[in-house]
Amino acid sequence: MPSVSVWREILAPVADVWKVLSDVENARRWNRAWDNIQITSSQRHGVGTTFRARAEEGESYEFRVTEWDPPALIAFEPIREEGESYGINLESHVFRLRERGEGRTLVELTANASARGLRGRLVGIFLWRGYQKQGLNQALDSLEAIFEPGERERTADGQGAKGNETATSD
Repeated sequence: MPSVSVWREILAPVADVWKVLSDVENARRWNRAWDNIQITSSQRHGVGTTFRARAEEGESYEFRVTEWDPPALIAFEPIREEGESYGINLESHVFRLRERGEGRTLVELTANASARGLRGRLVGIFLWRGYQKQGLNQALDSLEAIFEPGERERTADGQGAKGNETATSD
């Protein structure tokens, strides 16, 4: 199964980072690719929450929260039609948060996929990881920006300043 992870240390307490990430309806604050997010389930937080994310290009994607462990982990997966399958399928996105002390949080964002057939495996190996890494880093850039001093003053959502980044594709 192809997967890619990126990490970022954010200068904000884990509780503040959790508050932003667990606000599913406002996820476009850290995922700029999503233009609009709508909760489609009766619950708004936790495992089983479903939501529709609309991209700037107009496409809509359905997701389900599959893991929820405050303030350490959130995972969600696409909801597909029965039999819907591609050469490579996104299976999940997972956020892991770790307190680093002194008001710092290590955020790891992982994308997992499955590949079908030779073409899917080749795409997974040679193209998908790089493409996903770019998107994951953009999400962490946006998340990190929420905690920059100027943004903190505007939103009052957290504390911190620009952190560091480490990435891997394995």
